[in-house]
Amino acid sequence: QPEGIPGIKGEPTLEPYWAAGFSFARGHFVLQVPYDQYLPMIFQGEEISMGLRGFTYGYDYYTPEKSVCFHMYAVGKNKSKRKKVKLFWEHSSLYSGVGSQAMNRLLGIILMNPACITPDKWLHEEEQKYGNGKVRSLQKFFDTFGIHTESQTVEQHLCRFVGKKMQNEFKPHLRSDAMGINYGTISFRFKDPAPDEKPPPLNGARL
Repeated sequence: QPEGIPGIKGEPTLEPYWAAGFSFARGHFVLQVPYDQYLPMIFQGEEISMGLRGFTYGYDYYTPEKSVCFHMYAVGKNKSKRKKVKLFWEHSSLYSGVGSQAMNRLLGIILMNPACITPDKWLHEEEQKYGNGKVRSLQKFFDTFGIHTESQTVEQHLCRFVGKKMQNEFKPHLRSDAMGINYGTISFRFKDPAPDEKPPPLNGARL
């Protein structure tokens, strides 16, 4: 949730993406969507991998009404403290090329690799175990939330839809058997509401 007053009260807020910094679920989530053990030296990419794979297994993601935890980044007055913390990628030079190969696998499994990265360029071991489910398709996620894998671009300003608008749009599609959102009955496709505006900070046009 934003650090201000919550826009939705009395219930959690439906979100399109999974966040590694604060995540809990019933135990079957990690059994259905286990961390891929063939992704060494991966940091950026973990969340999109887990989130999209979870989506295909039928999982939905929510944030609580109130913020209950936070992460202190190395900015402003925290910079001097945080810059002293050791990071796993400080040894990346010892494993040259490993991270890029792992990223090829990660993006290959969720069908987000650019056309130049063909399947023969990434590892396929235990792909079924660390792959996608059959409840929902990846293409449904891409279409719904404005991801264009062919052009490697996204519809900007998704944050303006997430919250009340998304809640109101998707909540009527909750299954009566309590098994999450029925995306099969959702025809909504997000489009950038402000295409002439500059994208938000730290969010470029490329995937």
